Amino acid sequence: MIVVVGTFRVAQEHIEALLPLARKVAEETRAEQGCIQYSYAQDIADPALFHVAERWTDRPALAAHFSSAHMAEWIAARAGLGFYDRNIRLYESNAGEAL
Repeated sequence: MIVVVGTFRVAQEHIEALLPLARKVAEETRAEQGCIQYSYAQDIADPALFHVAERWTDRPALAAHFSSAHMAEWIAARAGLGFYDRNIRLYESNAGEAL
């Protein structure tokens, strides 16, 4: 299993524009083959901070995700929303290993 976790920040003035875009990419991603979990969470203490949590069956599923049309749209759309301090980590677990 592949686990992706991290955070990113968005410019305060763009938060409202970000939310429907993030919701759309999350919904489309959750329908992908190999996606176990895909979510964004806005921090309650710092609304400009977003937490990322993903789980994938394997690396090929994650690679397919990055090649999807909705990811290309998400990357293009978020480019103008003042993303910064992006800190994303990938962890790989062998079958049967607890995380």
